[in-house]
Amino acid sequence: MAEYLIRTPLLIEDDEMPESGSCGDAALDPVLYLDPDPTDRTQTAMTLEADDSTLTVEEVPTTAVLRDALADETSEYACVVTEYRLEETDALSLYDSLRAAGLATVPIVLYTADGDEKLASDAITAGLSGYVPKGRDDSIDRLREQLRTILRADQIDEIGLDLEDVRDAVRALESCSTVEETYRLAVDAVDRLLESDATAIFVERDDPDTSRISADFAPVVAAGTDAGTTAIQESTCEGLVEQALRTDTTGVIDPKTYASDGESTAADVRSVVSVPVNGDTVLQTISTTPNAFDGHAVSIVKLVAATVASTVTRIQSERERRDERDRFAALFESVPDAVLLLNRTDGVRVVAVNPSFEELFGYDRDALDEHGIDELLVPAGSEEIDVYESAGLESVVTAEVERCTTDGPRDFLFRGFATEIAGEIHEYAIYTDTTEQKRRERKLERYRTLVETVDDSMYVLDAAGNVEIVNEAMADYFGEPRDAIVGEHVTEFISEAELEERWALIEEMQASDDRRSGTIETTIESPNGSTCHIEDNIAPVLDDDGQLLGSVGAIRDITARKEHERRIRQLHDGTRRLMAATGSDEIARIMTDIASEAINLDLNSVFLYQSDITTRSAAASPPDRATGEPASEDGTTPLDDSNGGLVPAAMSDRARKLFGTVGYIESGGGIAWDAYEAGEAIVHGDLRRAPNVRSPETPIRSEAHIPLGEHGIFIVSSLAVNGLDSEALTLARILAANAEAALDRAARESELADRSRELERQNDRLEAFASTVSHDLRNPLTLAAGHLENLDAHVDEGGEQHLEEIAWALDRMDELVENVLALARSSQRLTETVAVDLDAVLDQAHRAVDPTLEVVRDGSLPTVDGDESRLRALFENILRNAREHVGDDVTVTVTATADGFAIEDDGPGIPADERDDVLEWGYSTAAEGTGFGLAIVSEVVEAHGWSISLGESASGGLRVAISVGTP
Repeated sequence: MAEYLIRTPLLIEDDEMPESGSCGDAALDPVLYLDPDPTDRTQTAMTLEADDSTLTVEEVPTTAVLRDALADETSEYACVVTEYRLEETDALSLYDSLRAAGLATVPIVLYTADGDEKLASDAITAGLSGYVPKGRDDSIDRLREQLRTILRADQIDEIGLDLEDVRDAVRALESCSTVEETYRLAVDAVDRLLESDATAIFVERDDPDTSRISADFAPVVAAGTDAGTTAIQESTCEGLVEQALRTDTTGVIDPKTYASDGESTAADVRSVVSVPVNGDTVLQTISTTPNAFDGHAVSIVKLVAATVASTVTRIQSERERRDERDRFAALFESVPDAVLLLNRTDGVRVVAVNPSFEELFGYDRDALDEHGIDELLVPAGSEEIDVYESAGLESVVTAEVERCTTDGPRDFLFRGFATEIAGEIHEYAIYTDTTEQKRRERKLERYRTLVETVDDSMYVLDAAGNVEIVNEAMADYFGEPRDAIVGEHVTEFISEAELEERWALIEEMQASDDRRSGTIETTIESPNGSTCHIEDNIAPVLDDDGQLLGSVGAIRDITARKEHERRIRQLHDGTRRLMAATGSDEIARIMTDIASEAINLDLNSVFLYQSDITTRSAAASPPDRATGEPASEDGTTPLDDSNGGLVPAAMSDRARKLFGTVGYIESGGGIAWDAYEAGEAIVHGDLRRAPNVRSPETPIRSEAHIPLGEHGIFIVSSLAVNGLDSEALTLARILAANAEAALDRAARESELADRSRELERQNDRLEAFASTVSHDLRNPLTLAAGHLENLDAHVDEGGEQHLEEIAWALDRMDELVENVLALARSSQRLTETVAVDLDAVLDQAHRAVDPTLEVVRDGSLPTVDGDESRLRALFENILRNAREHVGDDVTVTVTATADGFAIEDDGPGIPADERDDVLEWGYSTAAEGTGFGLAIVSEVVEAHGWSISLGESASGGLRVAISVGTP
């Protein structure tokens, strides 16, 4: 493909296609245009040639000149375009004569101003290649597109692929009998001919919330690799589809260039061709290879798209014609009006009368043929209406007339029209007894409402609830012929309560001016005995006076949707159970239950990772279904402590019955470990073909391995090849994600519980230590102090100095005991916290240490979560430390910081190399210091989970900064 097609994310017009292989640009064989009107003929030919440089049009004035041109073996023509009415004959008769003479060797397109749907139907039925009406704003455009569609077949030789393959693909498409078959063969053909990664046909959804500016497309059929068919359904490819259809141009685009910065694109897709098929359909093919589609490839896609368009048009036209013929035949036989069919080619001849005519008039066809219409039907003084003479073909003549019957004259509403069938003029005369006019109008209204209802299983009930009409789809749904259903009361199919609900809904619609239809959901029993959920779309049938005549409805089977809703609901309920579970084994059991009950994946298991596997029981370890390794015979087998493994935590009932007890999965132990190690879900449609399978004889045929993060793996299996449907796998992935979150939460809670228990044990040890200090040390000190007081009376002046030293030592020891107790209690981890106002705590500490101490507060301190008594001890020790190391004239400044608070003094400070040491107990820079003050502060900070740092204040003193964030 030319380089510029990949550089720019623009759509490529037909005339901008690359010229390699002369695709689409080579001169075509001439087109013969037959039209007896020289002005129309010349103007049409010039317009076609002016708009398409590759098209040559030769004007043909008469059928004789056309015959000569086609008979000339030295000339080749692409096709023939002809007007319908010619001087000597018409186009259909001309085609029959050309075919008889062996000259109908090229496609023939009917381009006429006096045609209609019936002529188009007759032309296609006769074998013409196309029909385009004249006189419309887009007539030339439609003719040009018709010619392009036909002439593209001549370009197949230039495409550069196997000629027969392309022709076979085109022929196969042209012979399709349904739109679904056409779409399927189209994507298969492009996928086969171009070997692209994926090809799909997108159809715009009929959604009232979307528009051409913001459309919604769905791939109705796709072919290609699994990855390709997944990628082609992503939003990038859908956006290219919308752009191609909105601009009505062929797009050859690199999605990486097309996407805006930061916008996600279809994974690994580098080449996309999007070709509009018709007003709501686009054919798209993609490849992961850059510049994958050259001019030849794009021409193939456009050829297939054009063939699809023409085939779908033909199928729809044929279907409409068949429906029209069937409706007409059914109408002729069953219409309650009397219908008379005449042949007016040579005189008047009665062709047929319907049963209603015979019943109403009392004459059959033979009687009318024998005696004549004027004699039997037209009363004296009246004239027969010649519709063809008065109005020509296809025009309807309506009149009120009086006609004779065997029971006497009656008044009728006459409606007649003439049509040409196989060159003969046929006239239909429809007589409606005016006494039944209202009933007939109601019937027509009922038919109209029926046609306007959704295209599903349809029915009509009368006002009493009897079935009047059912379509074939409805009959097929109930597995009964239509005749067996018509006439039955609706309660043969639904309950009385459901019928009452139905009539209540109809009454609501009748009372509303805007509401024309309503919906009821119910359940019915299908012919095979299963219960089906249905959606019944109901509309009332009213007469001109608004009186209820009955109702019309369309039924849609919503069993699949209800099942999906059930799955989602149970999955949601199961997620709540997962989040309430307290342990990993419980979570695993809940997972297997949810997968079996909610997702219908009843063959499942959960393996959780364990890092400290040391032995394996032979009784509990039969041959693994994936590894096939047998257990040892001596009961236990020592394993390598350095290797962890996946241990079975839970299995569904069916899996347990099928496999019994299974062993653990060791590192590198098969496809389950591969998925766990990769951290990505892996699905095997046929397990026997998967690599690294230890036991190919396993009864499992398809299996999905879905990791649960680092916790383990979720395995779902099926005994059938490709037995895991995509919806179930999607829900399984959702379940696994929820379970992973639950396992994360359980792990965190377990860790917190372990930490809490450790804190309790630590607090108990500290409490025991404090108790020992309090009782075992303080009691002897108290005893010594008492004896010291008694000694005072027995010691002379020379011994008083010694008593003072002993008293000082005892006071010192008592102070040390108090500090040790404070340090021990400050080291206990907090188990409960409350909101603490630091300003209030500072005030309390200030009063307790020395109310005369100068404390300056720079702004308000924050409120924190903590233990009030410990925080008071923190401030007391800092204030006391400042007074003891600086003196009574020290000034302490307390300031709020961005992440906590800071306390500064104006003393000499602490050298930088000693600041870490002063936070340890027993270290003091003062000769009389105990070395516990700042150590206690540090322990209180650590118990709260905060952080502390020492620095120099602005005045050169000590600055203690405490951050209440994460340390």
